[in-house]
Amino acid sequence: MNLKTTKMSEKLHEYVQKKFSESKFYWDSDTIDYYAGIHLTWARTAFEIYKYVADECEWESETDMRAVYLDLLTQVENKINK
Repeated sequence: MNLKTTKMSEKLHEYVQKKFSESKFYWDSDTIDYYAGIHLTWARTAFEIYKYVADECEWESETDMRAVYLDLLTQVENKINK
């Protein structure tokens, strides 16, 4: 990965963190604890969260699904980084 890609990734990460720093949805603490504690790579954890949101959560549009996914992803990341 080159330096330009890394800086773009950092900026995207900062944007997502800023945009979704406040929880928009309620998540059961067991759900957050489960994904925070499954000890996979971050990419694999994010994919497992995506599958959970796609298959088990209710959402009306792709935009809603994305918001639900990013909210759970952010809350899990916050829990891991505590």
